[in-house]
Amino acid sequence: MRFITNLRVHGTMALTIHKKDSEKTIRETIRKATERKSKKTVDLDRYFGKVDFGVDGLTYQKKLRDEWK
Repeated sequence: MRFITNLRVHGTMALTIHKKDSEKTIRETIRKATERKSKKTVDLDRYFGKVDFGVDGLTYQKKLRDEWK
């Protein structure tokens, strides 16, 4: 007997787990499915403060929230 489960991590994938599989095998299968394939990182700090919206963020939020009243 085998069990198929859908695991949403980085998209949809199906893991096939056999009833006879050991706990170690199951954990290893899940670990492999959930680990990121790409180790690439982006330094977002270099973009901080680069975009000028022309409006204070808090003022803009309050204005949008007041539209729902």
